[in-house]
Amino acid sequence: MLRMKFTTTQKARIMAMAALIVIPSAGGNMTAAPGAQEVGASVTPRSIKSILKELGSVPRPEHPRPDRYRSEWHSLNGVWEFNFDAKDTGKAESWQNQQTLGDQRIVVPFAPESVLSGVHDEGFHNLCWYARDFDLPDSLRGRRLLLHFGAVDYRAEVWLNGQRLGNHEGGYDPFDFDVTTIAKPTGNRLVVRVDDDPAEAKPRGKQSPDLHPSGCLYMRVTGIWQTVWLEAVGSTFVRDWTVRADPATGEVALQVCVDGSTADLQLAAEVAATGEPAVGAKTAVSADKPTVLSLRVPNPAAWRPETPALYDLDLRLTNREGQEVDRVRSYLGFRRIEIRNGEYLLNGKPFFLVSALDQGYNPTGLYTPPTDDFQREDVLWAKRYGLNGIRKHQIVAEPRFLYWCDRLGLTVWSEMGDWGINVSDIKNTDSFLRQWQRCVERNVNHPSIITWVAMNEQTKPEPAAIAFKVRAYEATRSLDPTRPVIDNSGYCHTKTDVADLHVNPPDGKASREWWEAWRRSIAEKGNFPAWPNRPAYCDGFRHQGQPVVISETGNWWIRELPPKGLWEPYGAGPLPTVEAFLERYRDFFTALMTERECAGFSYVQFYDVEGEANGYLTYDRKPKMQPEAIRAIHAEGLRLRAGKARRQDKAL
Repeated sequence: MLRMKFTTTQKARIMAMAALIVIPSAGGNMTAAPGAQEVGASVTPRSIKSILKELGSVPRPEHPRPDRYRSEWHSLNGVWEFNFDAKDTGKAESWQNQQTLGDQRIVVPFAPESVLSGVHDEGFHNLCWYARDFDLPDSLRGRRLLLHFGAVDYRAEVWLNGQRLGNHEGGYDPFDFDVTTIAKPTGNRLVVRVDDDPAEAKPRGKQSPDLHPSGCLYMRVTGIWQTVWLEAVGSTFVRDWTVRADPATGEVALQVCVDGSTADLQLAAEVAATGEPAVGAKTAVSADKPTVLSLRVPNPAAWRPETPALYDLDLRLTNREGQEVDRVRSYLGFRRIEIRNGEYLLNGKPFFLVSALDQGYNPTGLYTPPTDDFQREDVLWAKRYGLNGIRKHQIVAEPRFLYWCDRLGLTVWSEMGDWGINVSDIKNTDSFLRQWQRCVERNVNHPSIITWVAMNEQTKPEPAAIAFKVRAYEATRSLDPTRPVIDNSGYCHTKTDVADLHVNPPDGKASREWWEAWRRSIAEKGNFPAWPNRPAYCDGFRHQGQPVVISETGNWWIRELPPKGLWEPYGAGPLPTVEAFLERYRDFFTALMTERECAGFSYVQFYDVEGEANGYLTYDRKPKMQPEAIRAIHAEGLRLRAGKARRQDKAL
């Protein structure tokens, strides 16, 4: 598919034609995304006033970490001062110490390229500054205080009341500062400088380095794109923990790290289902290593997509007098994911993955969902289409999305946004690995995550690139030995727990032929030429019976449902009508799902993004075809798969 750039005259003509296009309704009660306007058209920037009227004075007001909730917190989302720094003079002119950055304003946590930021500037701006004044609410005064940033793309330098707090590199992982001795009851000024060069080789996911995105690369995201908040914690507090809950035994194993003096402190943990009595345990806090604690819940309900049972988890630090020093509330799911005999096992039972790519974009907020309900609806749409999983592709999801996957029952492949970095460049890979490890550490307790994907489509054959894939795999496994790890999605695998492949046979017949070729090549060579010059395995590695998941496939767009606006349609095909799409989808996926060596698939993709028009849904989340039609095809494929397996077992 050609990737087109348009002149001003061409854009004007396309806009005129786009105004005549009406995407037919697929039925149901459909509501536009908050802030929705014609996607890709020449959109007039929205006023700050109109955005706040729609989203509230504190956009995205919900607690950003429902997996680690403390009651005393304060969101800093809302209107901030903002300024681009085109000549990189801000630090020389001490903008961090000035009373104002100027007249421009931005709505945090939306990137300046987005409609909902109120800036909506899609040009190249490598440097920008944020600032806001705030008072501490009474509940936070006199407490140990942390300043949290959910994510800032890409480098952030932070000052509070003129004092430099530090800097952070990485667009997807969280960071925080202890501001206990710096924050004042009133009159605080917070300043953030952001450096995000789109031409730099760094993890950027699907963000386009070109001024006008096209194809499968999308609009850039700069700066603050997740919630900023203050949190009161104990003088000694629970900094981090991992929890593993085994559905077979009911055992809950915790490793807890605390920050501060541990003398004479005890850690207590309680686990309870709604309406059930709590099961608890208590132990002394370790000073120089994680505190280990375990308890057992009798007859726990297992977490799975059909019945996503969750249990409350309460962690408390108390002193020798029994007084509470710190408390954090979380949740857990009793869930075990394993790889055995070429398939996934979920809680000891075969689990065939029915998933789609989710690029993590939306038309008005880009990386940032406009509301929490918006991403809850995304999870519900996935389930309506009969999916049991999502491959969160080239973006690390914010914790609220994973919370809804946990709560509503949707498995997740969690992947690092590694496009834009060449793993042959060793000086970049160390930073990349640090960022990825921080993402894994943040998300490790979500039961919905069933696979880690360290990289995607890294094809360089140099020994350094191959060695780094092995290193990334081993580092991820060392952080979390309970989940499968994929070194490099698509092809050119090294050490990996899943052989996932990106292939696009055009129909069911071609799919069956592809599988015959796979079986023959693996039996003879232990390898397969997934694409020309892109083998399934790198030199020195071969298939060892890992599950085979076709993790990118399909990719068809529908001619009668093109993307609205300026974008050149991108995708396979096209297929002329919705009816033709459904016919092709049924033919292909029922064939794919009946292949015994196949352990699952991920359709490209869940919803359109900009000009990539191959989704079940449009970019603004309107269905192109009834979800029941796709859901029925998935159900048929699973029935045929089960029947074929029974016949093959009898033949043996």
